[in-house]
Amino acid sequence: MEAVLDTIFVLVSTVIISAVSIKMLHMYQLSSYRLRGVLNWMKLTHYDYPLRYFAYAFFAVGITLLFDFCFPWENVHYFSYLFYVVLGAVFCLVSYTKRSKVPLAVTPRMRRLIMVNTLFSCALSVGGWGLSKTPMLEAGYAVLPLFVPIICFISYGLTYPIERAISRSFVRDASEEIDKLKAGGLRVVGITGSYGKTTAKNILLAMLSTKYRVCASAASYNTPLGICRTVNDNLEESDEILIAEMGARRRGDIKELCELAKPDFGLITGVGSQHYETFGSLEAIADTKYELAEYIGDRGTVVFNTSDVGAEALADRFGGGVRAGESDECFARFEDVSFGAEGSRFTLRLGSDKFSVHTRLLGRHIPALIAACAALACEMGVPPCACARACERLTPVPHRLELSVAGDKTIIDDAYNSNTAGAKNAVEVLGAFDGTKIIVTPGIVELGDMEVDANKELGRQIGATADIAILVGARAKHIRAGALEVGMEENKINTVSTLAEAQKLLAEIPGKATVLFENDLPDNY
Repeated sequence: MEAVLDTIFVLVSTVIISAVSIKMLHMYQLSSYRLRGVLNWMKLTHYDYPLRYFAYAFFAVGITLLFDFCFPWENVHYFSYLFYVVLGAVFCLVSYTKRSKVPLAVTPRMRRLIMVNTLFSCALSVGGWGLSKTPMLEAGYAVLPLFVPIICFISYGLTYPIERAISRSFVRDASEEIDKLKAGGLRVVGITGSYGKTTAKNILLAMLSTKYRVCASAASYNTPLGICRTVNDNLEESDEILIAEMGARRRGDIKELCELAKPDFGLITGVGSQHYETFGSLEAIADTKYELAEYIGDRGTVVFNTSDVGAEALADRFGGGVRAGESDECFARFEDVSFGAEGSRFTLRLGSDKFSVHTRLLGRHIPALIAACAALACEMGVPPCACARACERLTPVPHRLELSVAGDKTIIDDAYNSNTAGAKNAVEVLGAFDGTKIIVTPGIVELGDMEVDANKELGRQIGATADIAILVGARAKHIRAGALEVGMEENKINTVSTLAEAQKLLAEIPGKATVLFENDLPDNY
């Protein structure tokens, strides 16, 4: 009987430790399985979860020892163990009832990580239960929650080499498939930039699809594994063009993607401070975007959005390629821009051809991206008139200046992510609408030493445009300071801790209003 009880208690403890580990494992996933990201999460949340694990262990040990002292029965640890189980259930209830903004994705990699973590949880439970049967160490199992961050780290470390090997095999298979299809005539387009990559990809897809069979990377799949997934799951032998969106957080990332996708054509949307924290300098960001142009060289065509100063500098550095922008030297030019609730309107010039364009897409950056995509599509054989017509069918990318109506409020959803250029553009779009202008934002992240100044500047832009600001989270004080600098009234600036609180506050604001949701940070921020 005792052996059966021991087995049951070990299994229950394994379940408890595995369950309370899920939040840590989720943070690894949200941090792209980078340890530095998890450590940053701990720091940003003031080590909230390690303190929770400590509190769980502290109360479990305390109550267990008190129970054992008050009731010195034989095998009393079987009874006191129930406190440990109940506290574990309370921990999970308190920690996991709040819905995550980005839910845990139970991918094959996460399943493997959970499996290894569970094995370690079982081993710890066996050891803890063994200690509980030793005199003076009856509460041994109750300290196990303290080890949760450690077993998560060990599980991550043990699975990392395996995941690297699996990733390399996926990359190898996708690269071989691209080589085979390129031999049959497939052409590959690479799109990179600090902003606008997904929007540009969708614009170019619409234009090229008027003449060719095109496969484009899904959603925002812009990593090696994202492109591998597109190639292995979606690319068909009948496809004539592959559009690969290319993202980067560190030097060499674009070069790695180029070696995988082998682009013949390239588009650089812009160079900004996005991911400055991981790059370390603006020069590193520019150099990394330039890796696309370097790879293609004179073997293909590279289009630069010269409306962006950073991309224009790369065009000068490249000394060739195709320029798209506002200057007369550009093959693709745009002028007479206006935007509002109905979308964007402007004049598009492609060489000697001139078109009046209307699109549902919002923002001052949209004409520049359309011009750049049209320039590349024309280079690839699409007639200029087809490029212009394709703009009429464009739909907003979800959560990127996406327009909707909720009662008497117009919603501008720009919550996917944020950078300095994109945030400025979004605030300008807000200013073009009627009614009370409201912005809800947690600010901009991943800018390292530039983050405070960037959020103050965002505050200044908000103060000059919005009627009401609802600021969420730790960066609110910097945004608030910037808004006050330009004369925004203090009672018009609201600070809340969560998006749920912001939404509750919004519901209390009467009358016609336009609400801009600028950025929505995932749980690791």
